[in-house]
Amino acid sequence: MDSLEIAKILITLAMSAIIGIFTNYIAVKMLFRPYRPKYIGKFQIPFTPGIMPRRQGALAKALGRMISESLVRTEDLKKALLSDEISETIAKGILAFPSIRVSGESLFGEKYDEKRDVAVDLLTDKILGGILSMNVGEIIATEASSTVREFAARNPLVGMFVTDAMITQLSAPIGEKVTEFLHGEGREKLREALSAELDAAENKPVAEWVTDTEGFKRVVIGLYRRLVDKYAGSIASQFHIAEIVEEKVNAMPPEALEELMLSVMKKELNAIIWLGGAIGLLLGLVSVLANFIF
Repeated sequence: MDSLEIAKILITLAMSAIIGIFTNYIAVKMLFRPYRPKYIGKFQIPFTPGIMPRRQGALAKALGRMISESLVRTEDLKKALLSDEISETIAKGILAFPSIRVSGESLFGEKYDEKRDVAVDLLTDKILGGILSMNVGEIIATEASSTVREFAARNPLVGMFVTDAMITQLSAPIGEKVTEFLHGEGREKLREALSAELDAAENKPVAEWVTDTEGFKRVVIGLYRRLVDKYAGSIASQFHIAEIVEEKVNAMPPEALEELMLSVMKKELNAIIWLGGAIGLLLGLVSVLANFIF
């Protein structure tokens, strides 16, 4: 075998390997490129766009369904939400709540004092309405009459001058005055008292309201876990995980999708390209042996 034949064999093997590498390289690139359809006039060129951009919608739907049904189930969500770390974080977060005033000012800004006055007025009217519905004036008048009668019964001398008619005549105006007071000055007194209590309380953070921190945390954690256990299914259904994943994947530009896939499979895809070279080299070697044999 002269040097020319050896050169032909080497060139054949090299070309076979290069063709195998180039073929697989083109196949890998066609997974992602071209990113968008290509046209000659109105005719769309076959295999454009690439496989992944063309099937991006189907991929998005499949990923959303898989994640929703297999990866993020209600049981998994419940387990995550009920973990000791999250439960402890919830309790500490509530203890770290700022004062009523700080929270109110962050929520309502300069209108906080206005909202506060409205809330005090509403609470005053609610309490006053409850008191008036009990007919407090009438109750006081009745109790006063009863007290005077008992005193008169224990003191016969007084009983000689204080009759039931006199007691009734004296006690009835008392009830009327109480009712009149509640409708007028009493409301303002009640409002002032409520406002003073709120003044004393609104600058205290939650932690200062709690005397037994550990006990409070146990109560909060227990309540939180009962709520999660009861409503985990409803919470999971509100996430719409499949739709969110599908929307996000569909919104990705083809370039970003390629970058994402390559970040996961780059080594494997490069291995496929080099495997094409190895197969091409093997086929070239078979071709060379076949020429020698036949």
